[in-house]
Amino acid sequence: MQHPTARSLAAANDQLPDGVLIAPLTLYDDERGAFAELYREAWELGPRPLQWNYSHSVANVLRGVHTHEVQYDYLVVVAGTMILALRDSRASSSTFGRASMMTLEWSDPHMVVIPPGVSHGFYCPEPSAYVLGVSAYFIQPENLDCRWDDPEMGFAWPCDAPLLSNRDAKAGTYGEMLARFAAKPAAS
Repeated sequence: MQHPTARSLAAANDQLPDGVLIAPLTLYDDERGAFAELYREAWELGPRPLQWNYSHSVANVLRGVHTHEVQYDYLVVVAGTMILALRDSRASSSTFGRASMMTLEWSDPHMVVIPPGVSHGFYCPEPSAYVLGVSAYFIQPENLDCRWDDPEMGFAWPCDAPLLSNRDAKAGTYGEMLARFAAKPAAS
């Protein structure tokens, strides 16, 4: 199954959970290589990122599905291809339950801003790398995760047996994750 590109979803944001932003980035390339700005504070994409992380995945890796309680993620693919899956897990949101998937590619760079409460997973069909800014420092795992293949998520992953972390392989159901998320005290 082919998923829409970040570019096509940015034009039709009615398919995304509330608060998810897709910002096109300009890729300047020539015979020497390429350059793109990944972040400017003036872009007003949400809370200021406090930490930047780099991740590289071999082919057939799936990371997630995770949900953050208070953290915004700022995601940019810098090599390869990624399938990004999103589902609004915020019971108070007007788009609660909305699921969408998109293809992110280094050759057409976009930043995707994922707000707290939007569950997300990343699948890399080929060796890929991404940069992830976060609006909160890592303290401990939030334990808000669920099975990547839970049918309730509504994700049409292009894989049957991806490589998973131990945490992701042992994750429970989407319903169990929603119950844990709903039981968390409101962030101040």
